[in-house]
Amino acid sequence: MSGLLNKLSPAIRANKSDDLPLFYTDQSMGFQRGHRNTPKVSVTLAELLMSMEYDQNGRSQALDIALASNFFSSVSSYPLTSPSPFVLSFKDLTYSVKIKNMFNPLPCCGSSDGDGMEMNTKILLNGISGEAKEGEMMAVLGASGSGKSTLIDALANRIAKESLHGSITLNGEVLESSLHKVISAYVMQDDLLFPMLTVEETLMFSAEFRLPRSLSKKKKQARVQALIDQLGLRNAATTVIGDEGHRGVSGGERRRVSIGIDIIHDPIILFLDEPTSGLDSTSAYMVVKVLQRVAKSGSIVIMSIHQPSYRILGLLDKLLFLSRGNTVYSGSPTNLPRFFSEYYGHVIPENENKTEFALDLIRELEDSPEGTKTLVEFHKQWRAKETLNQTTRNTNVSLKDAINASISREKLVSACRAGPEILRDRSSRGETNLKSTFQTFANPFWTEILVIAKRSMLNSRRQPELFGIRLGAVLVTGTILATMFWKLDNSPRGIQERLGFFAFAMSTTFYTCAEAIPVFL
Repeated sequence: MSGLLNKLSPAIRANKSDDLPLFYTDQSMGFQRGHRNTPKVSVTLAELLMSMEYDQNGRSQALDIALASNFFSSVSSYPLTSPSPFVLSFKDLTYSVKIKNMFNPLPCCGSSDGDGMEMNTKILLNGISGEAKEGEMMAVLGASGSGKSTLIDALANRIAKESLHGSITLNGEVLESSLHKVISAYVMQDDLLFPMLTVEETLMFSAEFRLPRSLSKKKKQARVQALIDQLGLRNAATTVIGDEGHRGVSGGERRRVSIGIDIIHDPIILFLDEPTSGLDSTSAYMVVKVLQRVAKSGSIVIMSIHQPSYRILGLLDKLLFLSRGNTVYSGSPTNLPRFFSEYYGHVIPENENKTEFALDLIRELEDSPEGTKTLVEFHKQWRAKETLNQTTRNTNVSLKDAINASISREKLVSACRAGPEILRDRSSRGETNLKSTFQTFANPFWTEILVIAKRSMLNSRRQPELFGIRLGAVLVTGTILATMFWKLDNSPRGIQERLGFFAFAMSTTFYTCAEAIPVFL
């Protein structure tokens, strides 16, 4: 099966030395946006498993090749309209926090409440609205402190609902927290990876942790191999992640590994916080190109980004500019020059990066006395006019029907309790219950502990010098504690001293393992 995967990989390389063969999959695409109205299909986890089932049942090799070729090699050339697309909508999102002003130079003549503190309200999001569809990538742009990360956190259900006002719906229905965790994934800005594990081992541990036990190890390995090709990490599959003291993969490859860890279970919605920060232009383009593949496989990709290059701008479907928590532009990148030309009165120069021009203009308005109020009001009027000119098509697809359609093409099999055949039968009879179909956690607690322990031990075994230092510190601390609590009697004082010994021992163990807590989580 591995030979079949290598032959039918979506990464059609121009030569064997290519690291990320994203520039050779579809030469006709380039930077044109003509094909963007037609969603394109990439291989899902269950489609890969279906191919494996054919192979195990002894079907003809020609059928395997035809099936795999349909899903793998034609990723960027086989258009297929999704029968039940997902639409994530958010309307009038408002989020504010209260800040305590602790400084009071004259407390005796200070506030009337007597506590010496003043409460100030800071608005982080102010009436943000937008829409993202399946197969599209939405980028949130703005200066530092404009609310990009806060908006991503709000959409990813990482903000308390009682503090967030507005509505977030998927196909017109409010998502429950448990279902939101199953069908979405969140990629943080920092790459928290074990340095001494290879790319393949890192993704394999993620598969064992996130994919259910009903999938065999062979199927999980096949999923990892397909994901490595999808991420363009074939040449770095056996390379360790690396850190300051060990040479490993590049920064762009590390970021793609972090993305692969979170999309191993094939989510419907993918949120990313600054996926291109700290990367050069080429590495950033490769990361966004991978995200485009993820979107075309039937997902919604929403990310925050700083000043995308011209090439990256050609990959994005929607832009959302924020300024101090307010929306100053939302729409297609192709309409960005017309929007600012109507507002600014001048055409954006052709040799100017459109996003950089827009961000510079927004920064100048923020420094002015009036701020961006006029731009915010102009955007509301402009959006109202554009909405009237557009012909909206209501698909009337409920969330249940859309998920059933995804189950029928077996995209969400990694999070389902039952097998795909049972789910298809339930869907055909209209008996699919979302709560009973999906499980919040793919594996029981003890299985997750075993996977994490195995991962940590493998990483420590490949760092003998660090392991030796930690072991020596524990032995020295144990020797000191043993001499302090030697030959305790059975009196009440001896019992109290034993409790002190356990407190010292537990605190020593905690501080020894505290360094691995961020990666552990």
